[in-house]
Amino acid sequence: MLVHGFPDGPATWERVMALLPDDIRVIRPSLRGVGNSIASDGARSCQIAALASDLLELLDALSIEEAVLVGHDWGARAAHAAAAIAPGRIRSLVTLATAYGPRSTLTPSEALDDAAVAWYRYWLCTDVGASSFAADPRALISWAWGHWSAPGVITPHEREMLLPLFDNRQFIETVIHYYRHGATEAIGSAVYADLQAQLDQWPDINVPTTFLVGADDGCETVPAAHASETSFPAGIEIKVLSNVGHFVQREAPQAVADAILPFLRRELRSI
Repeated sequence: MLVHGFPDGPATWERVMALLPDDIRVIRPSLRGVGNSIASDGARSCQIAALASDLLELLDALSIEEAVLVGHDWGARAAHAAAAIAPGRIRSLVTLATAYGPRSTLTPSEALDDAAVAWYRYWLCTDVGASSFAADPRALISWAWGHWSAPGVITPHEREMLLPLFDNRQFIETVIHYYRHGATEAIGSAVYADLQAQLDQWPDINVPTTFLVGADDGCETVPAAHASETSFPAGIEIKVLSNVGHFVQREAPQAVADAILPFLRRELRSI
């Protein structure tokens, strides 16, 4: 299962899929608020517990017992959470760009660097920021595409293909709630209260994990990746990719495929 992040869509995995075996089943869901993905009123939330539940419930709906889970950005956070709460369902984990854990081991300077590149998260927690985003969401989206990775990584054609995905009527509220809830500035849905309480404790992840981060990522920092190591008692392989920005799967598809393939071979051997 390949899970995209923000602001992106399922097609972000095309280059990676071209490097994977043809005879495997690949699932590429749309996150809440993207494309045709709509949350019901009772579960209308974009907290991490909701995103993780979506992945696990999708596996249930497709009658899949176990999967290799791959996630980027929001998809990485959802994948981490799913693996933390349901390790028996996740055979192995490959995550990109966005690290897991509370980042409590960062030095004061590293923590400020981390906050500096994440300014938009805090901006969306303000009324001014939320109103500005709601009035023109494409401004932040276009800015992110041009600053989180090198200009041109997402081509003009790809941008035109992606933008309609964000016309979803729940997109704006979903983005704002994701960042506000993550900053403890918004409450979550009662539907996910128990699960969110578990995730708020940053439970350890005990499935085989590889994490890839670009050395030139414009919204995540390499020290945050290394700060996550203590949350993986069974071990985590962290790979820092030179000359790569935030959209790792678009910029370094071979590195992503190389991280996935050993887990696929392991799965095939066990069948």
